[in-house]
Amino acid sequence: MTLPLSSAPLVRWDDLHVVFDIPMVERILRLRLAEVDALSNPDLVGRDDKLGLVVRVHWKSVSMKVRVELREIRLRHRRLGFRLGHLRALGGLPVPKIAVLRTLREIMPDRVTILPGSDVVVVDLRTWIPPEVQLRIVAVQVVGEGLHVWLASGSVTDIPLPQNQQLSAGNPEKSLPPLGSVTTT
Repeated sequence: MTLPLSSAPLVRWDDLHVVFDIPMVERILRLRLAEVDALSNPDLVGRDDKLGLVVRVHWKSVSMKVRVELREIRLRHRRLGFRLGHLRALGGLPVPKIAVLRTLREIMPDRVTILPGSDVVVVDLRTWIPPEVQLRIVAVQVVGEGLHVWLASGSVTDIPLPQNQQLSAGNPEKSLPPLGSVTTT
């Protein structure tokens, strides 16, 4: 039996407001950054539409806290974009943006693009967001311990099969018993 192709999405939403718990996001960041030698101890801080990431940077024999401000956070076409705001280290000294941009490029060279002549960073999320998902972030705001994210209208057109996972034919020697012949021990 073949199912007719439909242009209607499986699920859709019209403007969605999602709130992330900042302490939980920080825990996840700590777990993910455990594999990155150059970065540790991430904290998210912010107010209104500015999100600050405070992270300890280890470079050569120096270790220092750096605060990176992210502004105008957006997501379109499975790419996350943001503008770098103020950068501070060593208790408030300004840091050249080029240092952070180069570090990002070194950590994820195949995923991070810096738009030439600007402080806009684009992170390719196509590995994590399947093409069947239409997702756009239109605003991000920090209120208390909540990271509020407003999504534009979007949809999911299909549920994709996980990559690298195929259904096998199975083992014919290990089949289910005939119906009604199940015994208990």
